[in-house]
Formats: sequence, structure tokens, C-alpha cells
Amino acid sequence: MEYITARYRIPWTEHITERAQAIAIGMTVGSWTDLPDSRKPHLRRYLGEVGEIRRDGDVGLFDILYPLETVRDSISSLLTVIFGKLSLDGAIQLHGLTLPESFTRLFPGPPHGIKGMRLMLHAGQRPLVMSIFKSENGRTLAEFEDALYEQLLGGVDLVKDDEIFMADEDAPLLARIRAAHEACQLREAQTGQKGLYFPTLSGTPRQMLEHADKALEAGANGFLIAAYTTGLDVLVDLRRQGITVPIILHPAFVGGQINSGTHGVHPRILLGQLPRLAGADIVLYPSPYGSVAMPQEQSLEVANALREPSRLRSALPGPSAGIHAGILPQLFRDFGPDIVINAGGAIHGHPQGARHGARILADAASRFEEVREL
Repeated sequence: MEYITARYRIPWTEHITERAQAIAIGMTVGSWTDLPDSRKPHLRRYLGEVGEIRRDGDVGLFDILYPLETVRDSISSLLTVIFGKLSLDGAIQLHGLTLPESFTRLFPGPPHGIKGMRLMLHAGQRPLVMSIFKSENGRTLAEFEDALYEQLLGGVDLVKDDEIFMADEDAPLLARIRAAHEACQLREAQTGQKGLYFPTLSGTPRQMLEHADKALEAGANGFLIAAYTTGLDVLVDLRRQGITVPIILHPAFVGGQINSGTHGVHPRILLGQLPRLAGADIVLYPSPYGSVAMPQEQSLEVANALREPSRLRSALPGPSAGIHAGILPQLFRDFGPDIVINAGGAIHGHPQGARHGARILADAASRFEEVREL
């Protein structure tokens, strides 16, 4: 029998074994002692098992082994079984997750991964550079075109919408995609550098699938999705529908799950393992440096979960928030070249304009080894 192994972190108690046994039963078959003996042989194949239990100071860690038969081929099913109602049960964190290959192969994973993104952009082994559109709501199409081209002329590889860009009546999705396609082609003809634009794809899951098809017909070459508001299975459905353009995952709404060491889900799982399983090629999440900083150890764990060897292609980490030229040596030393430099204020806030702000970051990325040693 194959199992999904979930590790939980709780305050230490002498009754931790009983707590673990109650979870193993309650999250799989609901009850055991109250079941008639005639039902037990049939349900035993679905019954969770308690694995390793250990103490680490005031903290207890224990594993529950969930039979693979208890979940379906969706991330929502997985999370419901291993942490659904359990997330309401006080101080408990989903701290670790081990998935058997028979489960991961049900998911497409990133269609491009780090190697594919580099090949697509002819980027060599340097970090990729991405600029963030700001103040987009109400922006006209002409203003969008001007701002986009300024960023491209600065040498960035990727340009993405702001995740809160919803009021796009003056610069509709399909019109932006067509304009961006022309701008990227023009930049490539002038400089030889390829570039990609990632519009925000939002709405209900059904609307997003419909909008994605129309956007692809208009020439879209990628999407930005805040999938924690709609569910990671939106990405899974897009991939299973045959949509293979790169997708950037935005971490909006995930803070309440990852910002506590005693509750919620460890960032390694929620921002690393699961987005990669769902099919994100790039995952944005807090860096250790900015105003919404994630502890360095956790931020590096997320990056490792996105890049470590697996049957799934790797995904590019985008440690974000507060990224500017002065922090790049530290960023490069901590994360290496397989990252996306994701910047907004450092580009748009440059006193000489976005083109100059972008050029500084692009130049630093091209000199990765030199900058890392500063």
C-alpha cells in the first residue's frame, strides 16, 4: 500500500501519541472504535497510520501516513484530507509533506521549468529580471504601451501586471496582450533580446479557463495568477487543458497560512511543493529582506522545494518585496543564479525613469558572478 506522509508540529504534550492516533483515524475513516466489526476489514485500507513521533524541546512532531486511496487527483482533495478540519484545531501546523511518485505523476508540473525558461529567453545562466507594472487601474492603452516599452528598453526579461489590476476597461486584456506582443517583437528586432509579458488572469475558475483560451488566441505568452484566492487546482486545470505558456504564481492571500510557526502550513509546502505540483513555472513569495520579509531559513527552504531534483521540472523562485540594486549581492549569494529578480519600486522609482531603473538590475544580472562577490 502507498501512503502520503504528513508531518505535524504541535506544542509538546505527554498525550501526543493519543492526539496523533485520533488524527490518523478522524481524518481518514472518522471513527474506529464505534464501527461494527463487520465494517472494519473493508475500511482498514483507508485507515491512517501513526508514523514517527519525536520531541524537540517544547515542540512535538509526528507523522501520519494517509493511504493514497483517501485522496483524488486534485490539490484541494489533498489539502482537505491532510489539513482540512484539522486546521481549525488550535495550535497545529502542517510542517512537512512527502508525496509518492504515483500521486505526483497525476499532475503535469511546470511545462518549462528553469531550463526551459532560460532557453525561451536566451538568458544563459544568469538570473532573470522581471519588472512589475504599478498603478495600473484606470491606465489607458496608450499609457500601458508607453510604460511597457520603457521597461522593455531597460533590458528586463519579463514584465508582469500588478495582481490587483482589475479595472481594465481602458486597457482591456486582449488589447494589452496584442500591444505587448508587438512591443516585445519590436524590442527583439532592435536589440536581439526576447521578452515576455504576463497579464493578470482572474475571475471565477470557469471564467479564467475561458479568458485563457481567448488570451492565447490574441497571442498571450504567459499569465500571472493569484491562485490562492481561486485554488491551486485552477493551475492544474489550465495545464490539463493543454495550456503550456509559463505561469507566474502570486502569493496573495497566503499570509494567514504561513506567517505563524504554530498554525497553518509551512511555506515550504504552500509556496514550494504545491505550486510546483500544480504547474507554476515561477513562484513569487516574500524575500528575507523587504518590509514583508520571510525568515531567511524559510525563504531558502521554499527556493529549495521549487528547485530540488524531482520527476517534476523545477520552478524559478522569485523572492520578492523590497528588491533593489543594493540588495542584489546578498540575494545572489543566498539564492544563486536560478532566480527571478522581481522589482517594482526599484524600477519605477528611479529618478531618471523606469528604463534606467530596469537597466541597473539587468546589468547586475548579466554580471552575476562579479556582483555576488561585492
